Amino acid sequence: MPNRWISQLLLLGAWLAVALLLGAWFGRPAWWLAGALALYLAATLRNVYILDRILRRGKHIPLQTRGLWAELFAEIDKLKTKARRRKKRYHQLVREVRASTGALHDAGIILNAASEIQWFNPAATRLVGLDPKTDVGQRIDNLLRHPDLVSHLDDPQKDVLIIPSPKDDAGQLAVQIIPYGKAQRLAIIRDVTREVQLERTRRDFVANASHELRSPLTVIGGYLDALAEDEDLSASWQAPISEMERQAERMTRILRDLIELTRLESAGREAPYEFVDVAKMLQLIHQELAVMTGAPRIGMHLDTDDALLGSEAELYSVFHNLVHNAVRFTPAEGDVKCHWRHTDSDVVFSVTDSGIGIPEEMIPRITERFFRVDPGRSREIGGTGLGLAIVKHALQRHQATLHIESRVGEGSTFRCGFPKARIASRGGAVRAVI
Repeated sequence: MPNRWISQLLLLGAWLAVALLLGAWFGRPAWWLAGALALYLAATLRNVYILDRILRRGKHIPLQTRGLWAELFAEIDKLKTKARRRKKRYHQLVREVRASTGALHDAGIILNAASEIQWFNPAATRLVGLDPKTDVGQRIDNLLRHPDLVSHLDDPQKDVLIIPSPKDDAGQLAVQIIPYGKAQRLAIIRDVTREVQLERTRRDFVANASHELRSPLTVIGGYLDALAEDEDLSASWQAPISEMERQAERMTRILRDLIELTRLESAGREAPYEFVDVAKMLQLIHQELAVMTGAPRIGMHLDTDDALLGSEAELYSVFHNLVHNAVRFTPAEGDVKCHWRHTDSDVVFSVTDSGIGIPEEMIPRITERFFRVDPGRSREIGGTGLGLAIVKHALQRHQATLHIESRVGEGSTFRCGFPKARIASRGGAVRAVI
């Protein structure tokens, strides 16, 4: 028991002892004892009343020189002082947060579980046109009307959503939803008009340049073919012309891939839902690549007869690029194994090779355009550096995923999974092509 309570009990005992002595001296000790208890109770009630006013109304704490109540009031005074300091720091922090959010160029909007606006910074008024007097409590999709925003609010783990600006017909806004706390979300809205315009300009330039360069390359290739067939051509020119033909063909492939990549980037987000016979397509790819000079052994295992709903040209590009890459980077004595199989959640096409492999730190960048693990070898075997970029964009348009596993010197596995919405089950027999 704390000392202050022991001293208070001793004080009460002394008070009662004095009352009993006075009662014994003057008579009627019970009355004296009752009076002493009444006085003690009155003093206690007075201190309790003061304590209640302090706690409920923040009244000034009276000075107490000693005893239990002096220590209690001193402790309360300490707590009040700490609370005042904490409140002051809190208000200072709130002022700093408001000042910092007010200085941001990006809009910050706090949403509750029902996507209703709880708070927003001044940039939200500038970018989105929100009014602090009328828009707090409104659903954000009632103020930012875009069909993709509703699904984006339901699934905030998706990538950043690009929508037109409600204040500028030429403007573009990037919306990112960040969950935090209990059923709260923070919407970050950024003006990406310049970035979108630059990306559009880049795509247009690549597309136009690629189309414009095809005609000169065709003319150059025609003249090189004519020179190569000229019987009067000096023997010293045969090797240079042959090399020029090879480089012209490589440039043609690069332009063809650039045009295809630009088309995929400019197309809509979702590929069409057309019936594609995957088994037949993979058989044709196997027949085409198995006869390549110096090609490794290619095994094509079709464990399901499921077809896909998508773009036949884009799916052919995906499967052909994956198998062709494996063949190009695998020595003649190696193996390339392809599988088309059905799982519980999707259908998967995988390509496993025993080639040179990819360093682990380079795997995240392998689908970037013109990125090469070994630039010298890629140029030697005629790669454009665009095949996997085309694969990535084509798979995204089919809501498919690409997973890469690789070890240097041991080979690689490229696995792409297609969701159930893209599966067209035909109920055919399971078959395998070796």
